Amino acid sequence: MNETVWAAVALLLGIALWTDVRRMEIPNGLTVTFAAAGLAYHGVAGGIEGLGHAGLGAAAGLLPLLIMYGLRGIGGGDVKWFAAFGAWAGANAAWQLVVLSILYAGGIAVLLLVLKLPGLRRIGAGIGRLWSQPSSGRFRGTMAFPFMLAVAPALVTLGVNS
Repeated sequence: MNETVWAAVALLLGIALWTDVRRMEIPNGLTVTFAAAGLAYHGVAGGIEGLGHAGLGAAAGLLPLLIMYGLRGIGGGDVKWFAAFGAWAGANAAWQLVVLSILYAGGIAVLLLVLKLPGLRRIGAGIGRLWSQPSSGRFRGTMAFPFMLAVAPALVTLGVNS
């Protein structure tokens, strides 16, 4: 990814992380705007081939997350975020970020479960309260956390290893 793509992806993540942590949602305006901008950028920079690259990247980000959405593992904003990311970064980066994000999410989930153990409850009360509040809407009755909290370190890992 070049500097322009990294800047766009960093901005996309920063805004999504902020809204996801505050409201457990990622606005459609953000994801649609960034997806369209990614398609346009690659279309202008690379013509039909660039547009194809961006379209394939968007699909690579979208499709695996649709499965997770269907299983009620993530929200719709996360699905659209990965499509926008893929439009900017391409299919390979989208697939890698999906895998890394799932791994980080698993680690966060294990941490939250450990914090719920009776002996550790007092030790981790502050951290546990941050993420384990009862959710509203789609995730009511579950222990949910903003998926962007897993995507952020995954994107850093992707950047360090590329």
